[in-house]
Amino acid sequence: MGLRTDTLSYKYRYRAPRAELYRTLISEQLKYFQRTDASIQTLTPGTKIMANLQTKMHKLITQNMMKVNIMKTDDTFQLETQQPSGKIIQTYKFDQEHSGADVLIYSEQNVFESSRNQMNFMFFGLMYKYFYNRGVKKRMRYLDDLARRTE
Repeated sequence: MGLRTDTLSYKYRYRAPRAELYRTLISEQLKYFQRTDASIQTLTPGTKIMANLQTKMHKLITQNMMKVNIMKTDDTFQLETQQPSGKIIQTYKFDQEHSGADVLIYSEQNVFESSRNQMNFMFFGLMYKYFYNRGVKKRMRYLDDLARRTE
């Protein structure tokens, strides 16, 4: 059986200039990487850190490898986190709605090694989606406000 995936996404209408919001996102992500590895000066595709993170479902601390996959200025930023049970791909994509409103779409794709983890996620996912949306909205608002302060 092939690997199963589940993707959650959230669309946020931002107000900061696109370039400023992208720069803020990269700057905040760089600070996160530097907390684990102070030698990292800039983020580029392939930049990696090893981080001990808590799993969403079982609250276990696991060793994870976090890596920058894609960086397209003012367009896309993607991170991949390798965990013992699979991987999570986080993507920030700048886009526009039909109305012309600027949106930042954040998505999280979970790729599981086992169908048991997949089933757990599906069951847990319904509950998690609520907290996910709330958490992502809060993060997006934080980045947007930060970007607007630096204009």
